[in-house]
Amino acid sequence: MSERPLPVVVVDDEPSAGMIITKILSDSGYSVRAFSNAEDAIKHFQSNPARAVVFLDIFLPGMDGMAALPKLLEINPALPIVMMTAYQTVDSVIRAMKSGAADFLVKPLNPEMVLQAARKYGDSVLARQAVSDSAAGAVAAQKQAVPDFLSFTPAMKSVLSIAEKFASSDQTILLLGESGTGKELLAHYIHSKSARSKKNFGVVDCASIPESLFESELFGYEKGAFTGADASKAGRFEQANGGSLFLDEIGNVPLAMQAKLLRFTEDHRVSRLGGKKSFPLDIRLITATNADLRKLVDKGTFREDLYYRLSALTVNLPPLRNRPREEKELLVDHFLKSHAAKLKKPVPALSEMARKLIINYPWPGNVRELEHSLYSAALLCSTGVIELDGLPIGIQSYTSHREETVPQASESKEKTLREILKKVEKEQILSAIKQSEGNKKKAAEALKIDYKNFLKKLKEYGYDS
Repeated sequence: MSERPLPVVVVDDEPSAGMIITKILSDSGYSVRAFSNAEDAIKHFQSNPARAVVFLDIFLPGMDGMAALPKLLEINPALPIVMMTAYQTVDSVIRAMKSGAADFLVKPLNPEMVLQAARKYGDSVLARQAVSDSAAGAVAAQKQAVPDFLSFTPAMKSVLSIAEKFASSDQTILLLGESGTGKELLAHYIHSKSARSKKNFGVVDCASIPESLFESELFGYEKGAFTGADASKAGRFEQANGGSLFLDEIGNVPLAMQAKLLRFTEDHRVSRLGGKKSFPLDIRLITATNADLRKLVDKGTFREDLYYRLSALTVNLPPLRNRPREEKELLVDHFLKSHAAKLKKPVPALSEMARKLIINYPWPGNVRELEHSLYSAALLCSTGVIELDGLPIGIQSYTSHREETVPQASESKEKTLREILKKVEKEQILSAIKQSEGNKKKAAEALKIDYKNFLKKLKEYGYDS
């Protein structure tokens, strides 16, 4: 390396994970500092806001990684933050990447991937700038309201055809599909094809509104309605009057608010919080969810009458993994051309291995994850060809694909991981014995290890006293 790499900060409450990352990176010349909770890591960056590569676990005691991510980026927007998670929570990580995370690693951690992440996001000025640009570009792309829903195959063209027919009606529409399948984009497309296209298109993420603020956020409030209400304020419904209002994650609306929403679907009138009178609004509602509303009805957390009101016109968006290979190929080529144009770079090619990974990967974050991953790969590509290691590391570390493409290497990496873990564990135990001057009970207590297990470990590592 031509310059000193960025230091590394690890935030993980699992001692073994912290020790593994520290050992791997320290042996490669990185300065590493570990924290077992997000609060201490945030305090660290508040007093020392310099750049560092951050490995941030999602599940933490107290403040979790999802809540800590925006706070860390607020302190320093240029921080390259690599999320760490088990595979089943990858969908959460995709949302985190949308908010500015650089990448993600799937647990159990792979030593090679840990090193690759540190090098990719911490070794060069170009990479550091690229992370910042990538995060900003991804967020900007998400905020950009472009009513252009991609449909290359007959199946997706059929979805668009249905959506266009629904657009001519003022009936409420329900969009169903996993996170990242393009529900918001399709909602905007429907608005653009309707008679309301020249009017406002409002977007409300129901999952991000605290329950106590739902009524005032959606329907507004009058002056004096609550402490701090110094002036009247229009809600999201009023702001969208004459146009369309997209309510995303409708399943997260509290039961009390569902009753008020139901009334609106019946009489198209609302009243502000603290107001004595209701007034009419001309709004076309488009709702969406990745949850099974029928199951929520059965559980009693979603009103059945509201469900039938919202689902009169329904559009289902299939996940990317269920779409034909042809469509995946066309989406990949489209995004590469689009990102290259935005970056003012030649359109990069994909190596055979990189393309195979992209086609076979299950894309839990769907089209949004594919688009953001290709943006990052195009941004960092300097050779004109995106190789396997140019894709987000979390995608490279996808276990089942690793076994399919490089089974021998995968077996070798797993063996290496076990060896590193044993080596780190042995060093920690022998160090604790030395610091406690041979007192085994004190050493076990210091490491928070059961004493009987501690004695077994000592015997395993050949410690004689």
